[in-house]
Amino acid sequence: MRLLDAYGGALRRLCAAYLQGSGDQQDLFQEIAAALWSALPGFRGDASERTWVYRIAHNVAYSYAKKRRRQCQSELQMDELPDYRMAPEDPRRAVLLEALQELDSIDRQVVLLYLEGLSAGEIEQVTGLSANSIGVRLSRLRRRLALMVMSKEVRE
Repeated sequence: MRLLDAYGGALRRLCAAYLQGSGDQQDLFQEIAAALWSALPGFRGDASERTWVYRIAHNVAYSYAKKRRRQCQSELQMDELPDYRMAPEDPRRAVLLEALQELDSIDRQVVLLYLEGLSAGEIEQVTGLSANSIGVRLSRLRRRLALMVMSKEVRE
């Protein structure tokens, strides 16, 4: 397609600005190419070809990146925090439980449900918080808990 020949470099830079992995960037580039191909019959020339291409590319990239963020938030990985169900005599368990007790009740509830293996959608049903809010909250809480656990382990 002539448009990809003319604007391919700029579109690849746009993909790199929105996403990190080369596989993700290639997928986004394919999505943009498909969107351009689909929209081409409707191009009326009201805008320059260049601005039309960039508008479509930016809209697709924005939507794609937003969808990827939502996917990542809903595919929470259990191995990001230590398993608090470990043996009671394991000293890491006591440190993690102590750190959990320092959280406010809603944060503690979200983390405990996450540690029990519930998905963001299931946590949403239990707490009433939106899945997006849960994903953001868990991301922040995992970092906070990791720092709390590390600092407690260093002190002991």
